[in-house]
Order: sequence, then C-alpha cells, then structure tokens
Amino acid sequence: MTLRLVFLFLLLGLFGSPFLEASSKNPNDMIKVITDQLATVDNPKEKAKLYCYRARHYAKVGDQTKAKDDYFKALNASYEGWILNELGSFMYKGGEYEKAYNVADKVLTDFPQFKKEATKLKNQAKVKWNEEYIKDNPPTITIDTAPDPNRVTRHDLVRQSKARQSTSSSIQTNKGSSTNSKSSSSGGSHIRGFGVGSDFRQNYKKSRQGQ
Repeated sequence: MTLRLVFLFLLLGLFGSPFLEASSKNPNDMIKVITDQLATVDNPKEKAKLYCYRARHYAKVGDQTKAKDDYFKALNASYEGWILNELGSFMYKGGEYEKAYNVADKVLTDFPQFKKEATKLKNQAKVKWNEEYIKDNPPTITIDTAPDPNRVTRHDLVRQSKARQSTSSSIQTNKGSSTNSKSSSSGGSHIRGFGVGSDFRQNYKKSRQGQ
C-alpha cells in the first residue's frame, strides 16, 4: 500500500467522506462541512482539531472573532501545544502583540517541545510590542518643578575659578609695574650723602682720601 493511500484512509477515518468532498471548496463551504462534522464527533482530540481547522477558514474569510473563538474552543476540548502555538501566531498576525507574547511564553512553560517555534514567536512579538508602545507613548522631557536660583552647577564652579585666576593675575601684574617704576626712578645705585653718577664717584673718592 502506497503512502498516498495510507494518508487517504487516515483522512477517511478522521473526518469521513463529506470532509474530503469539500476539500476543494471555498472557505465558507469548508466551514459548513466542518461544522457538520463537529456535530458527529465526540473524541476531544478530534473535536479540537476540527475547531482549529474551522478557525483557519474563519480567518481566511476575515471573521477574526469567530476564528479566535474556535481556537479557544479547541483548547478547551483538548489543551495541546500545537493549538496554543497556532493561537499565538494568529494573534500576532492580527496585531495583538502583547497577547501573542504571553501565549508564546505559556507554550514555553507548558509545552517545552515547541521551544523553537514559541521562542521565535515570543521574540517577534516582543519587538512589535515595544515598537507599538513607543509609537503610542513617545518619550518626552517634562520639567515639573521651578528651577532653583541658588543651585550651583559644575559649569558655574569652573567659571568662578577662572574669574578668580584672572583677578589674581591682574593684581600680580600691577604690583610688578609699581616695583619697576620705583627702581627706574632711582637712577641706579644710591648711597645717601654721595649723590649719583659722577657726583657719587667724586664724593666717594674724597671720602676715601680723608681716611
């Protein structure tokens, strides 16, 4: 028996011939077929699969509310990792990034065998969630207190230090100028009573001769 025939018999066992007859029909027809199948299935796992398949077709026709409702019905019928992970992907595609993030985190906790898929979804949802938050809550700078007039900043201290250095330098310059002025006005070496210049030399000689 070929693999194709085995697959065919499996489908017949799971869903019955009406499901196969409608497999090529449009999503609305598939929704009707699956709904009829749900009325005849009692096994929780098979019921969960049918709810999940119907959710996919509701999503195709744009009925997001019924699609989400069917995903929750599927999980209530049989709580399984692949269904929970598919719900997270559905929420991500619908722009519910925070919920998709939380669902992916739940998958990682309850169904670690789906770690690869759940981690990827969680990371993608986190990026989109952050982008959405920043878009809705742009960062702003708000001054909610009056400025303190007595507050001294580092820049104020630097300016004060430079001003003190400038004043000190100016005082030193003025003192130097005054000293130089006194020195130049003396006309050179001076000994009281001897005069300056040639008078100094003559008077000095005379004082030496008298000794």
